[in-house]
Amino acid sequence: MKKKIIQNRSVLVALPSILTLINLCLGFFSLQASVHGYFLTAAWLIILAAVVDGFDGVIARLVRTDSLFGVELDSLADAVSFATSTSLLFTLWSTKELGRISIVLGFIFLSAGILRLARYNVLQAKQKNRSFYLGLTVPSASFFMAALIIAFSEPPAHFMPKFFLILAVPLISYLMVSRIHYPNFIYLIYRHRVNFLLILSMAIIILSFYLYPSLTLLIIASINVSSGPLREAWRLTQKLILARNKSNEFPWS
Repeated sequence: MKKKIIQNRSVLVALPSILTLINLCLGFFSLQASVHGYFLTAAWLIILAAVVDGFDGVIARLVRTDSLFGVELDSLADAVSFATSTSLLFTLWSTKELGRISIVLGFIFLSAGILRLARYNVLQAKQKNRSFYLGLTVPSASFFMAALIIAFSEPPAHFMPKFFLILAVPLISYLMVSRIHYPNFIYLIYRHRVNFLLILSMAIIILSFYLYPSLTLLIIASINVSSGPLREAWRLTQKLILARNKSNEFPWS
């Protein structure tokens, strides 16, 4: 009986690493799909890898198997599954319409993703509060870019959508390396009890995904990306109101 318990414990301890390798495998398949021109398939594989990456973190906390090895393995897998696969997907997908600019944008995204992962590895051991991330996470950034590609389906030929893409990549890249605090939604859900509102929200998301998968993905990704700047804007607004109430004038007056 004791031996069986030890074996079950070993499986649980290994499960986060197994999920990380599945995440890596999906990223590798995404790279293969991008190279062969199956861009929508590559984007969906990135979405699936992001979902697996989320489960990986939840299970690691549930079984209390957070370790330096796990952190390093997860970051290396993310460098391939998200930073590299997303940059290559975007470059190959948009090169017909954007030309050489697509290569520059792809490299900007890749560089920001690698820098973000390196900073996370350095800071994560010192960070005690897990309710937020410093900067947009690489899986979240890749999720948004993949959702954008799925929503567009084909690279846009008109000026305004092309201009939007040219602006979107540097903006997402900046958010990854910024010091804006992003809420850790998975941690917040995990820390709170399941209630009717949460169940209803999940039901609406599932139904929306069934009816309008590409639009639902883009809306979820956009909410996630904008949550950090909106949170920061709200914090600064509160600080401004507090300062004005104290001095009865604006700080810069």
